[in-house]
Amino acid sequence: MDSMDVYHGNISRETGEKLLLATGMDGSYLLRDSESVPGVYCLCVLYKGYVYTYRVSKTDTGSWSAEVCIVPSLLKVPIIECRY
Repeated sequence: MDSMDVYHGNISRETGEKLLLATGMDGSYLLRDSESVPGVYCLCVLYKGYVYTYRVSKTDTGSWSAEVCIVPSLLKVPIIECRY
């Protein structure tokens, strides 16, 4: 994860939201460590002024699993990474 530009490590939810809201661009996203579940990451995506957060974790087979996207309109938004 450390080699990914969008990975922001151990930042708080609030810090992640501020970074994304500062971009003002729908589809901006970042990955950060989960504050509540060790070894799990959070994918944070900005859409229409709100930051949606999905947990991402490694499965027993070594692949990655994420929570299901519950906002269908997010599937139509271009993804734009967030760097700082």
